[in-house]
Amino acid sequence: MIPSKSQLLTAATAALLASQNASGQKLTKPILNPEYDLNAMNQAFLPQLIAPATTSINKWAWGKLPEFCKSESIHEGFSAYDMEVWEVTFADCSQPWYMCRHNQSTMSVGGMINAFGGLPVGTRDFIRHIVVFPDFMTPGIAAHAKSGSGDLMFGHNYIDRTLWIHEAGHIFDRQHGNNGDYSATSAWLNVYNSDSHLPTSYANTNQAENFAEHVILATYDNVVPGGLAGIPAPTPDRQAVQNQYTNVKNLLGNKIRKITGATCSRQPTPLIGVTSPVVCMGPDALAQGACVGTPNMKRDENGHDALIAAAEKEPGVYEPASRWTQAA
Repeated sequence: MIPSKSQLLTAATAALLASQNASGQKLTKPILNPEYDLNAMNQAFLPQLIAPATTSINKWAWGKLPEFCKSESIHEGFSAYDMEVWEVTFADCSQPWYMCRHNQSTMSVGGMINAFGGLPVGTRDFIRHIVVFPDFMTPGIAAHAKSGSGDLMFGHNYIDRTLWIHEAGHIFDRQHGNNGDYSATSAWLNVYNSDSHLPTSYANTNQAENFAEHVILATYDNVVPGGLAGIPAPTPDRQAVQNQYTNVKNLLGNKIRKITGATCSRQPTPLIGVTSPVVCMGPDALAQGACVGTPNMKRDENGHDALIAAAEKEPGVYEPASRWTQAA
């Protein structure tokens, strides 16, 4: 029997608080005034971050799904039987991405594909699964990043480009760290200390969120004509945070640029693969012959699934809905 959301809410809230505490303490630098406006930046991103053509969009037959999608649907209080799996191949990558969407999600299949496809291919390279739910178990959450496994989850219809770039920033943070997050290294802290300000109020949360905010700035400076210098008045003082976003630009290089003719490599990390193992949705699907020969994950006494890798068991980073506009 799948636990109800009410049964799991306390555990989810505890996990959210644990993930926030694990990310570090609040920062102390002053915030730019005016700070960077993510709503305005999102609008500037839209004409620049257009998804490439898709060469195939295939919906899997009901019964099987990537194990990460199953474990996350159970964790969020949903039935794995209600998850759809979409295998999407873009023109700039011969290998598909496997995206999972709850059938009651307010984010359409097209919205999900376009939001993800609009990211630079070098950014998509580092992302394994996209999982979309109607909402999260803990109220007021917009998105959840599993930086260790390279997976991103979204609730409702949050398709803001700034949010998706920010979440990818958490994956970059882990990918470029040394057995941890880059934002916890002396290299990043030295750069942080060399600037006088933070770019947004949300960057004040901790260094992981500050780094992810600077991934937005660095990507914007790369792909929007005129870059950060072209933002109209009231214009944030980019000089006060320049060392931080310049460090991110240099660190990530072409991964956060839109380059004509660029293609994927899909070699994100030795910790994860292009997809998690394919498993059965559950005993009903197995009984109906929808997943013969596919593992049916068993719940252990700790509530974990046998096939979940250590990187997937990390709490991850939850983002508050109040930080981003909920798209219509």
